[in-house]
Amino acid sequence: MKLLNLLCSIIFLSACSTHEAKQLDSILRAEVKLSPAEVVANSNDNEWRLLDAENTLYLILETGVVIIEMLPLIAPKHVENTKALIRQGIFDNTQFYRVLDGFVAQGGPMFESESDKKTLVYGQYNVPSELTVTKEWGGDYISFDSQDGYADETGYLKSFPVGRDLKTGESWLLHCYGALGMGRANELDSGGTELYIVNGHAQRYLDRNVTVFGRVIDGMPHIQALQRSSDLNGPVDLTGENMIKSIRVAADMPLEEQILIEVLKSNSQSFAHLLEARKNRTADWFVHQHDYMDACGVPLPVRLKKDEKPKGE
Repeated sequence: MKLLNLLCSIIFLSACSTHEAKQLDSILRAEVKLSPAEVVANSNDNEWRLLDAENTLYLILETGVVIIEMLPLIAPKHVENTKALIRQGIFDNTQFYRVLDGFVAQGGPMFESESDKKTLVYGQYNVPSELTVTKEWGGDYISFDSQDGYADETGYLKSFPVGRDLKTGESWLLHCYGALGMGRANELDSGGTELYIVNGHAQRYLDRNVTVFGRVIDGMPHIQALQRSSDLNGPVDLTGENMIKSIRVAADMPLEEQILIEVLKSNSQSFAHLLEARKNRTADWFVHQHDYMDACGVPLPVRLKKDEKPKGE
């Protein structure tokens, strides 16, 4: 009789366990049924982070301001050197001289000779490429896609989309829409002033060939409004167009002039739910679920800091 009671108890517990598993699965599925917008709307305030003013740039164009976040974890020398050049006005009154539709907008100073270059107090005009960095990221990194054609795995680090080589431990930022990179010639140490922003589909074949060290947080319409080049030799037909009035490091500006922007943390629960919602869009309009999304296809949720009002209000 005791054995029979024990067996009944095991069967009952097993049934309960199965029932609980089904309930958990049902709950997770219910969360996935939220739209991406609903996931973001339901997020908690502690799942957001304020942009670091020391690594935030304001690119000031004739049409408005483009806000850029840089990631020194991936390319520290590019971040520090770019800030050094910015603080000496190297990019002021220059232009986007090469703007190719669906590819990149490239700009900065154009030097015809070495004598055109201003003597620098600190920083340098050329910085060695930082195509990848070898480091373990711990809880700051969330893996996402193991089916990517350009990397063993893609994921997110500090809300930036990154690629990883699982054999070597290397990581790099992806050439997604809005990515900020540093153009170069054939020599790996030839870049330093040739800023470019991806203005079309993800240019992933450029990954690990050029240093990516940031991305546009807000203002891509201003980049898309730039006059296009007619061919790869773009500078000829863009004389006087696409002027860069200045670039500023946010930390150098008075607090009242800064735009306080928050982004959703990629190691948060809401970000994980957002990834699932992007992979499986469950709104009534969708008739087919792909259960897949590449890392460049997940727009980063961005908002003004809650106690910050839009300028002009």
